[in-house]
Parts: sequence; structure tokens; C-alpha cells
Amino acid sequence: MLPEIEHLLIIQDRDQKITKLNSDIERLPLEEQQAKQRLKTVIESVNSAESKIKANEVEISKIELDIDTRKDSITKLKNQQLETKKNEEFAAMEHSITNYQDEISKLEDSQIELMEKGEELSRLLEDTNATLSKDQKVVDAELEIIEERKKQFSKKIEELKLDRETIASKIDNDLLDQYNRIFKSKKGVAVSELVNDICSGCHMKVTPSTAGMVRAEKVVPTCDQCGRILYS
Repeated sequence: MLPEIEHLLIIQDRDQKITKLNSDIERLPLEEQQAKQRLKTVIESVNSAESKIKANEVEISKIELDIDTRKDSITKLKNQQLETKKNEEFAAMEHSITNYQDEISKLEDSQIELMEKGEELSRLLEDTNATLSKDQKVVDAELEIIEERKKQFSKKIEELKLDRETIASKIDNDLLDQYNRIFKSKKGVAVSELVNDICSGCHMKVTPSTAGMVRAEKVVPTCDQCGRILYS
């Protein structure tokens, strides 16, 4: 095999590895986003539970105010009953007192229901906070791993680039430029093996003349069909 081909194969190996590592790095933000999204979902559940608890407490406070208002009204009516001397007025006041008492009873039933609901919401919030605490640790660990992988990938890329530069310095500039153009245009495969006179890059048969040049190993031949550099 021609020394130039050997060097190009090494460069191609390094370039392919660099391409894959860059692709891996490009996927890391998505992995980071997915990890954060899982945490965001739990945080939203916590916020939702807290909002429901606050809304429930507001409803309880309104009911307490309504009950107190009716109790004050009952107290005033009973005081007025002590002062009135008319049976009709006394009866009307008694009817109003009864209505207020019925309303208070219904409000107290609603109050109990809301308090029970509040206890359920508090338990839900406690469970959700526990889940958040657990998931936070998991996500933090995942993000640390992602960041470490990014550093490792970047370090490896730099090592491969330095190795590539060392090998590239041994190759003619024109041939290296040719290789670079082919590598970019042929999806990362610029140098292909010729097997049974068939280019392994495009899977097309080359001419007898080209096949002869590959086997002779005197020049750097290219595929008649795809233009990739050939070796055997």
C-alpha cells in the first residue's frame, strides 16, 4: 500500500471519530433539556398543589367571614327581640334567626369539606415535594454526567486533531486538499477499499484500467463513478 494511502486512512479514521464526537456533543443539549424538563414537570406539580392549597384557604376564610356575619346578625336580632313588644315583629325576627342558623349549618358543612380537602392537598404537596427532592438529586447527577461527557468529548477531539495534524504534515498539500473535498462531499468516506474491482464506497465496478492502477500501487487512483480515493 502506498504510504500516502496509509496516511490518508489514518486521517480518515481520525476525521470520522471527530465527526462522531461532534455529533455526540450536539446531542448533549437535548439530553440536558430532557433532564430539566422532567424536573420542570414535578416543579409545576408542586406549584399547582401550592396554588390549590392557597385557593382552598381563601375559600375557608370566606366561609368563616360569612358565618361570623350571620352570627352577628343573630345576636342583633335576639337583642331586638328583647326590646320588641309586638308578637309579629318577634316572630319575624325568629324566622330570620332560623334562616341564619340554617345558613350557618350549611356553611359549616362546606367548611368541613374544604378543611378535609385542604388536608388531602397538604398530603399531595408533601408527596410531590418528596418526589421533587428525589428527582432533583437524579437530575443534578445526570447534568453532572452530561457536563463531564462534554469535557471528555472535547478533550478527545483535541487529541485527535493534534494526531491528525501530525499525519497530515506528511502528505502532499494537493492530495490532502483532494481528500478534504471528497470527505466533505461523500459523507465522511473519502478513501475506499477496492474489492473484486468494486468500490466499497459507491458499490460500483471500476474500469479495468482503474483496477490495474489500484493494484500497481504507483499512483493514487480514484473511483470512476464516485471519485473516492481507492486502495486494495
